[in-house]
Amino acid sequence: MKKRLLAAAVMAALTVSTATAFAAGPVITGDAQTMIQTTKDSKDYSDVRIRLNFDFDMGEGMYAHARLMGIDEQNGGTYSQYAPAGTGSSGAGINMEQMYIGTKFGQTDAKFGRQPVAVGQGMLADLNGVEGVSLATKAGQANLFAFGGRSGDDDLLAATVDTKVESLDLGAGYLKREDDKYWSANAGAKVADNVYLSGIYMNNTYRDADGYLVKATVGQTAKKGDFSYAVSYRDVDEFAVDDSWVTNGALANSKGIRLEAKYKPTNNSTLWVYKDFVEQVSATGTHEAGFNPDQFRAELDLNF
Repeated sequence: MKKRLLAAAVMAALTVSTATAFAAGPVITGDAQTMIQTTKDSKDYSDVRIRLNFDFDMGEGMYAHARLMGIDEQNGGTYSQYAPAGTGSSGAGINMEQMYIGTKFGQTDAKFGRQPVAVGQGMLADLNGVEGVSLATKAGQANLFAFGGRSGDDDLLAATVDTKVESLDLGAGYLKREDDKYWSANAGAKVADNVYLSGIYMNNTYRDADGYLVKATVGQTAKKGDFSYAVSYRDVDEFAVDDSWVTNGALANSKGIRLEAKYKPTNNSTLWVYKDFVEQVSATGTHEAGFNPDQFRAELDLNF
C-alpha cells in the first residue's frame, strides 16, 4: 500500500512539474509580406510570404526558437509557378527557416543551430538558416557578434562590431566564405532634424573587388502615419559582394541611384517602394552581358 502511495505521489509530482514547465506554451509571433518587383529585362516577380516564430522560455537563461516560413513565388520560369487551380497543389514552399537553442548569461547570448547571420548592414550577408554557433555580447558602448558554421558545403566565419561615438554610429564587419574574404566599414549620423546620412564601404580581398553605398534619409517610420524617403548612390564592383547573400541582390554589381519611400499605414505595417536608376558594372564571371540591375519594387510588411 505504501509503495502504491509513493508511486502515485511521484507520478503526481512529475505531472505537475511537466504541466508547470509547459503550461504557458510558446510565445507565437509572426509577419506577412506581399510584394511585386520588376526590372527592365522584363523579369517580373511577385510573392506572398508568411512566417511564424515560436519562442520557448526554458528557464535559467535557456530558450529555444523556431521559425516556420511559407512562400509562394512567381516569375516566368525562374521561380516556381503558382500551381494551376484544381490540381490539389498549393505551389507554395514551406521550410523551417530558423531552429536553434540559446542561453543568456549576463550580457552574453549564445545560439546553437540553424540561425540568422547579418554582416555589414546586410551588404556582406543577410541570411537565414545557417547552421553553426554564434556569440553576441556587449562591451561598453560596443555590440560584438561572432559566428562559425557552414552554409551548404562552404565553411563560414563572420564577425561584426557596432558602436556609438557621441552622435556618430560606427561599425565594421568581416566574412570568410571558403577563399573569399570580405570586410566592411560603415558610419552614420543624424545631421539635422529627421535627416540621417550614412555610408558603407565593402571589399573582397580575394577577388580584389570593392564598392560603396552612401545614403540620405529624411523622416522616420516608427508609428502609424509616419513617412520617410531616401536617396542613395552606389558603385559596387562585381564580386565585391555576393548577390545571393546581400539583403537585396540588385545592389550587387551595379552603379547608380536608388529613390525610395516608406509609409506606415498602421503601427504594425510598413509600405516600402523603391526605384533604381543604375547600370551593370561588369559583364564577366557569373553575370551575363546585358544584365540590367534596374529594379522597381513595392512591398507591404505586416507584423502580428
